[in-house]
Amino acid sequence: NLLDVPIYRIIDEVNAESEAKQAEAYVTCHVDPATTRPRQPEETLWVDRYRPKRFTDLLGDERVHRETMAWVKEWDYCVFGTNKRRKRARDEMEGETYTDELQRPRERILLLSGPPGLGKTTLAHVVARQAGYDVMEINASDARTGQVIDDRVRPALESGSAVGSKRPVLVIIDEIDGATGAGDNVQRYHRHTFLCVLTGGLIGRKKEQGGARPLRRPIICICNDLYAASLAKLRPQARIIRFHKPADVHLVKRLRDICEREGLRPDTRALSTLVGVAQGDMRGCLNTLQFIKAKNQDLSETVVRAATTGMKEADIAFTAVLNNLFTPMSKRRVKELGLREDEETRYVSRLSREVEATGALDKVYNGCFEHYITLRLQDANLERHQKAAEWLCAYDIMSGTMKSEREYAVLPYLPYMAVPFFPLFNERGAPKVERPKADWEHFVKTKQNEEIYKSLNREGRAPEYRHLLSNGILQLEFAPLINRIISPPLRPVNSQVIRPEEKKLLARLVDVMVALDLRFVQEKSEDGNLVYRLDPPIDVFVTYDGKRASDINVSRYAVRHLVASEIDEKAIHRQAEASEATKRHTFTQPYADDDAAGGRLIAGVANKRIRVAPVAKPGPVDFFGRPIVVSATKSRKAAAAPVVKKFKVTYKFHEGNSSAVRKPVKVASLL
Repeated sequence: NLLDVPIYRIIDEVNAESEAKQAEAYVTCHVDPATTRPRQPEETLWVDRYRPKRFTDLLGDERVHRETMAWVKEWDYCVFGTNKRRKRARDEMEGETYTDELQRPRERILLLSGPPGLGKTTLAHVVARQAGYDVMEINASDARTGQVIDDRVRPALESGSAVGSKRPVLVIIDEIDGATGAGDNVQRYHRHTFLCVLTGGLIGRKKEQGGARPLRRPIICICNDLYAASLAKLRPQARIIRFHKPADVHLVKRLRDICEREGLRPDTRALSTLVGVAQGDMRGCLNTLQFIKAKNQDLSETVVRAATTGMKEADIAFTAVLNNLFTPMSKRRVKELGLREDEETRYVSRLSREVEATGALDKVYNGCFEHYITLRLQDANLERHQKAAEWLCAYDIMSGTMKSEREYAVLPYLPYMAVPFFPLFNERGAPKVERPKADWEHFVKTKQNEEIYKSLNREGRAPEYRHLLSNGILQLEFAPLINRIISPPLRPVNSQVIRPEEKKLLARLVDVMVALDLRFVQEKSEDGNLVYRLDPPIDVFVTYDGKRASDINVSRYAVRHLVASEIDEKAIHRQAEASEATKRHTFTQPYADDDAAGGRLIAGVANKRIRVAPVAKPGPVDFFGRPIVVSATKSRKAAAAPVVKKFKVTYKFHEGNSSAVRKPVKVASLL
């Protein structure tokens, strides 16, 4: 079965819980109410109470803290008019060549990225106050419109300070990657932020005063996912600082000090368990400790594990989940979680929560499908592989039902389908699970094959083959036979000495390839040799792992060269014939077909063509409509007129350029 705990242990726990409730009820009835004092509710959260106020109170990587402070101090000359930053020998050795008239840093924006709860926002506030700024904070997850930038950020950047403050302002935009669900508003929000970074807030408002102002105040953006699509345009303009999980020793020490101040007896093992479960999230650790203190419970491993049961999982990669499904937990991880030996065997709830926390169930199951068949197991009957395939089929059926029939009631059961892979295939020291890529490779290959079919269907213009190029017939019947048709048994000889039967075969091959628009394209292979490649490459449908079908003749280079030459010659002849037919139709009797068509249209009921007598062209007439008779004298004079002498025209080219107005003029007008 897949129960975390055997049934007899569950019965014992129920009985123990019942006895504990009876004992608590007995104590409550026999305790004097006057001796008990009501518990005062907490007015503030421990997260706010113990938030670092000074730079020395920060917890984590000191290098990250110093780098953030150094970037803010680079704005001192632009903001305060004084340069308090001392030049370091390393800067001189690196030879910095970037210069700015306001002595601002090269990157106008600072981007802090890392998992939640590591202190990114706290660091930005502490550094801003330490450097002498007032903070204006905007949460991009709540304010997702570009109007917020225009109403709040832009006025602060233009004035240089916040409303009611004399100190300069530093803008903090928190969770800038969280604005991903508002469509055009999100794009407008990030576009306005990007323009503020480049122009400092004033964009085209005071063109008469010189256009946009430069940015004179620092901006710090905070995100969890550095590679979110919404940050694609912002990353090149920002200096990126990545946060990492601090050491567990420092977190346990800080939590121990807080427990002593709050009157909570600290337990190092319980605190280590809490830090391991929270994955370094200091905010989650403080909230859990405050919850335990509010219930008047002693700090112990059991209490911590019960309090962190519903804690939100950190952003765990699905590759890590795959490794957990196929590899037992390490001793170090068991020690971090503070699990006992019997609790370590309760893997169902732990693994199901991890699978669900990834948010990518399809990727997890694709990874399981790819990895479990590569394992070398001592299983002659393949029973374990058969059970794994059954669980994958069950997931496929349930997920398909959920998506097709919208039965989302089965969604909570889907993560449990991956849990059986742990008892079936877990092995200590097994190779790590690689990122699944077979699904993507098959998708790309399918798209490439579809494009080949589309190209063949689009380019095949011959009417006698159009009925074979439709979907279904082309893929299943015609395409496999084309490779056999274009691979006839030809000898690599000169076309002048080829046999008559081979010549007919070659002519037929050329006609088929020209009709289907197939070509042999010459190119160089990886080893530098010249080869002829078929375009479109329909031969990929009969080639598997570099092996061809036995009934398809191997096409040699000389044969393909001969066929390619004949195809080029055939194409040239067809182009010449088409051009000659076009000229003949254009310049010789362009209206002959129209007259014939007109005659057919006038045909009577008895299909007898009516012959229409040609109409004579009327001669010249005078003003009153009388025909003009040309006298014989004038006709003789016109006949005796001298013949116009033809002149020979020559051209002379003058090198140079002229900007004069040009007008086309015929040569006849100059003679």
